Amino acid sequence: MTDPRPRPKRRRRWVIAAVVLVAAAGATFVWWGNPRMGEGSVIGPGEGMSWADDGVTETRMVVRGRHAATVTATFSVRNDGHLPFTLHGLDVDTVGWLSGQQVTFVPGVPGFGEPATARNQVTLAPGEEASVPWSLTMTCQPTMAKSSFMTIDVLRFRVSWLGIATTRDLPLERPITFTSDNEVPGLPAC
Repeated sequence: MTDPRPRPKRRRRWVIAAVVLVAAAGATFVWWGNPRMGEGSVIGPGEGMSWADDGVTETRMVVRGRHAATVTATFSVRNDGHLPFTLHGLDVDTVGWLSGQQVTFVPGVPGFGEPATARNQVTLAPGEEASVPWSLTMTCQPTMAKSSFMTIDVLRFRVSWLGIATTRDLPLERPITFTSDNEVPGLPAC
């Protein structure tokens, strides 16, 4: 004779299978929709900065000494993911030299479409780019030792995606390098 009551082991297996299935679907969605930021099509040195090259191509942007109160550069970021995300600025948690970095965002790429004004944040749909004017104030920076250098090869951005705040690193194909200079130009006081 068979027992009409359900077996607890079978019910437990169904519950475990359902939990595993839901967890796998959630993990797949997060992986698929995860914000992916890539370097865009625009990069260029600005005030107080110049290109350095290896004889073939421009390899990095260089700041030699302090010949400008604020150094600037422009580059662009692209949404390489499947869902929109919002850029909120840099996540600068360092002290000293790099803590004064600032960025704004200009939707689109210069020369394509209507001119746009700079914003403190921008939302990028999949495949969209935004120009990023970057700056660093040099007036109150400590002196670099002779023959020393410092490089910014990654910028960390504050990003939100589906209401979740996170950070994303943008590796710079052409980093920004600061080198010491024996000259001490007359910059404004702090």
